[in-house]
Amino acid sequence: MIDKPVEIIGDGKRDDIVIEAADKTVVLFKADNGRIANLTLRQTGGDYWYGVDIAQGRLALEDCDISSQSWSCVTIHSGADPTLRRNRIHDGKQDGVFVWDNGKGTLEDNEIFANAFSGVKISDGGNPTLRRNRIHDGGRSGVFVCDNGKGTLEDNEIFANAVAGVVITTGGNPTLRSNRIHDEKDFGVFVSGNVQGTLEDNEIFANAVGGVRITTGGNPTLRRNIISKNGWEGITVCDKGGGTFTDNDLRDNAKGAWFIEPDCTALVQRKGNIE
Repeated sequence: MIDKPVEIIGDGKRDDIVIEAADKTVVLFKADNGRIANLTLRQTGGDYWYGVDIAQGRLALEDCDISSQSWSCVTIHSGADPTLRRNRIHDGKQDGVFVWDNGKGTLEDNEIFANAFSGVKISDGGNPTLRRNRIHDGGRSGVFVCDNGKGTLEDNEIFANAVAGVVITTGGNPTLRSNRIHDEKDFGVFVSGNVQGTLEDNEIFANAVGGVRITTGGNPTLRRNIISKNGWEGITVCDKGGGTFTDNDLRDNAKGAWFIEPDCTALVQRKGNIE
């Protein structure tokens, strides 16, 4: 447990500098600020433990290799506002990074992969900023936003996840800007359950099923996205979903630009899209 400002920096090759723990969290951070860099942090099993638990302050977590065989690799909560840069965050038994309980944080240039559920999960007022991360090969989704989670996603590459690249559900309201979301096993973006969300200037392409699916009261805003080369339609709206769609390029999808169920027509606003 770190409860005062301190720097812990590995001297040498990261793979040779290993801190690991079973049946406990490897690092619990509860200080106003600090830095951890160039370490391998392994959580090796047990119930409800993390690789790094950031419960306070502004930790700089940089150039580390972090995994967890218990719960998530990294959790950010209780208003903590850390910076995570250039880490490899992988093989979490739950999520790679879990931001909740008004956690914030800036995640930049990380590789987040091979986590059992989501690469990044945002819930319960979590509001991080994600920039230039590679988020891939998750057991379910790349990014999962739920339960009034927010977040800003900019310039990330999100790909090859087992279900969707980004899932927005149950009150989620993130902003996605200039991301590349591709080669997902299902939809690029899945929106469900009385949520908002803004998607601007993203490329959503080559997903096995469709580009964007909106269902069950979802009501996002999509502007200037390129949604192409998907296995079904570019945009699917069903089960009382809706949304506002402006100036999107929806050409070159296998089954056309749109699939809109009749009960959704009045809930869909379209202007200036290229089909």
